[in-house]
Amino acid sequence: MTSLSLLVAPLIALQGVGQAPVAIENDAPETWTLEYPRLIQPFVEDYRRCLSLQLRTVRGEADFESQHRANLPRCADVFDASVEGAASLLARRGEGAEFTAADVREIFEHIGRIHIARGADLDNQFTFLQRSQAAAQEQYEAERPKGLVLELRDASVVKARTDATAEAAQAAYEKREAPNADNQ
Repeated sequence: MTSLSLLVAPLIALQGVGQAPVAIENDAPETWTLEYPRLIQPFVEDYRRCLSLQLRTVRGEADFESQHRANLPRCADVFDASVEGAASLLARRGEGAEFTAADVREIFEHIGRIHIARGADLDNQFTFLQRSQAAAQEQYEAERPKGLVLELRDASVVKARTDATAEAAQAAYEKREAPNADNQ
């Protein structure tokens, strides 16, 4: 038996009885974790879908947390139905002793807290970008040259460039003037 099969075997066994832990996580800057019985995943997904499909408005200000917070009352019916459905499903399966109705309610309230925390994270990202842009603008204003800046070149450089392009300019002029000479 390999070490990989030792790690995977308990997870497969848990899935078979409907008790595989499921986690919802975010990479950074915080980690949001929620573990619940896999059996109630459809109810969790319904509630999360309701929360995430609400309209968000980008107004140029950091108000995503308040918008996410306002989604909770809008999804109250889905919340109640999900809590009731998940609790009754666990009770019918005989797993109600492990998860009481209060535990199931806490799972769904935690989903709401995660939703609000995601809005706060968006606000933090937005304000970080604003602060970074303001700092970059201040640095540019402090370091930029004052007044008109002219690039002064040595006369020999200018003459060399003029000499290099003089033939091409003369040929283009003659080509452009050639049809005019035929019309006179």
